[in-house]
Amino acid sequence: MNAKQKDLYRILGVIGSAELAVIRAAYKALMMIYHPDRYEGDKKDAVRKSKEINEAYAVLIDPDKRQKYDAQRLTKSGKSVDISENELNKVLSEFKRMLTESEAVLNILNEPD
Repeated sequence: MNAKQKDLYRILGVIGSAELAVIRAAYKALMMIYHPDRYEGDKKDAVRKSKEINEAYAVLIDPDKRQKYDAQRLTKSGKSVDISENELNKVLSEFKRMLTESEAVLNILNEPD
């Protein structure tokens, strides 16, 4: 990933489906560690890291920005991710098979004794 394509979830240490409360908590915890006034290591590292954390938080806490970011994550270099027709057919066939099996199980369970 280039500089504009940083993994914002990884920066905050949360998963992609994290709720806003989790994102806020992760942000606060990281800023307690990396805030330049508190950090005991190299201040330049603290400034760099805290900026990175703030940027990630600003995107992930805003629903519109997060939605746009998530949409961009699903693409490569701004282009749609290609899946071959053959691969798609395999996935669909497997899905149909699973549905058929689930229906059969449900029918058996719903049969009167």
